[in-house]
Amino acid sequence: MKIIDALKTLYEHSSEKIILTDNDLKAQWRSNDELPEFIMPYNIKLTKNTTVKMPVTKTTVCRYDDGNKRYTLTISPVSEDGKPAGYLIHCLTEHEVDRLAMRSTLKDRLRNDLESVRFKAGSIISLLNKQNKIMLNDEQQEYSKFDSKAREKILGIMAATANYEELSRYLGDNISFESKFISVALDDLAKRVRPRAEKAGYIFECNINAMVHMNMNVERFEAAVSNLITNAYMYNSGEEKKCLVELYTEDKDVILSVTDNGDGIPEDKLQLLQDPLEYFSNDDLNESLGLTVAMMYCETFGGKLSIESKLGEYTKVTMRFFDPGNEIPREFRQYVRPLSFALDNTGCILGKCFGYFNDDSY
Repeated sequence: MKIIDALKTLYEHSSEKIILTDNDLKAQWRSNDELPEFIMPYNIKLTKNTTVKMPVTKTTVCRYDDGNKRYTLTISPVSEDGKPAGYLIHCLTEHEVDRLAMRSTLKDRLRNDLESVRFKAGSIISLLNKQNKIMLNDEQQEYSKFDSKAREKILGIMAATANYEELSRYLGDNISFESKFISVALDDLAKRVRPRAEKAGYIFECNINAMVHMNMNVERFEAAVSNLITNAYMYNSGEEKKCLVELYTEDKDVILSVTDNGDGIPEDKLQLLQDPLEYFSNDDLNESLGLTVAMMYCETFGGKLSIESKLGEYTKVTMRFFDPGNEIPREFRQYVRPLSFALDNTGCILGKCFGYFNDDSY
């Protein structure tokens, strides 16, 4: 069947589980050896008591359960040279179906006007700034405690809503991409973070060891990495807080890691955080939001997020991209940094740990 060659090309790098069968539901090609070699017709159900009638003449979504494997199937009839040739079957495991359902639920929760919430929070900070100027000296000490707590809560809201907006972009498939230097984008972000980190007594280092040109979205990239930098700061109760960001290539992969000397993550929580979207969906609304944003960036641009940690010593989050594009000599780089403002998503995320800052501080 000529269609097999087309499918091999189409799904060569896909993680989807695909079966191409003949008209009798015997597999002619499978993208995964764990998939069944023969689909038993009596195990294909529309409902608990209703079996799918063969032959299938239009795309049908159904359940498959042979006692060992359970899948949600999308069965589409295919033809070759004008004649029925079999069926193209997409398989989703129960876990994958649950994951899609979680994303759908999360998308519904993100339909609020997040931008309005952020700007209202920013306006409250402006009021606090004005109030600071008119407070009498003898009242200043008492007021400063209130002022500090109010700002901290507002910045937390702004950071959380920024991340909700980031997630809504991924869930809505609203991500554009361009071929850019990931190395230059990281360098620009580091230059904006470093002075604020130093002002807060945060030892921040960024080592860029490769000039790599690849498909990316600069704004989404900044939001993802800013979350990792912010987590490194927030989850560190030590007197000397350190964060090391590294970018390098390894076996043609592009690797970006963020390492801190913080509190570390307990083993039971670390295992759950390997899938931050699932952890986020079952826990506090603000928990693991930043990790979920970073994970979704990786998934969108052909990468994978991994976390390693030792309690009381360090945490290292790694973004590994398997399709790096081209490594180009530094002297040929061309890149224009996007305009950034205090209330953009990156600014709100960083503000959570480094405080609110004005547009003219860039």
